[in-house]
Amino acid sequence: MQAVFKFAKIDIYIIQVRKLMEQIHLITLLCSALSVAACATPTPQTQQIITAQMRSGIWIDVRSGTEFDAGHLKGAVNIPTDELAENITRLAPNKDSEIHLYCRSGRRADTAHKVLMGLGYTNITNEGGYVDLLKKGHQ
Repeated sequence: MQAVFKFAKIDIYIIQVRKLMEQIHLITLLCSALSVAACATPTPQTQQIITAQMRSGIWIDVRSGTEFDAGHLKGAVNIPTDELAENITRLAPNKDSEIHLYCRSGRRADTAHKVLMGLGYTNITNEGGYVDLLKKGHQ
């Protein structure tokens, strides 16, 4: 029962990530249509979109569900390291997908990085620890 709930939770996050990516794509097209001067001083909403673009890709928090529930980056999906191999294809079927991993300190993210490399994924970044990412301005 708990495994079914986790899959449902992952599916919800996948839908949210896809919707966000569609919105980013639309805004990017709109900005391209505008003059450079109009985009030179971004509004707060445009700045949020620019920030989201800089955080493109799939963000995976490989900590436990309890740690994730205590706080995580916006848009991140929780797949603990020991469940990653069996669940990654549902989230990222394309092995060239841009994937960002983080945990508490970066150690579990390093293990997850090795797992994904072993599965043939090519575009993976270990972003380190959650608290460090918050200090760098990630939300």
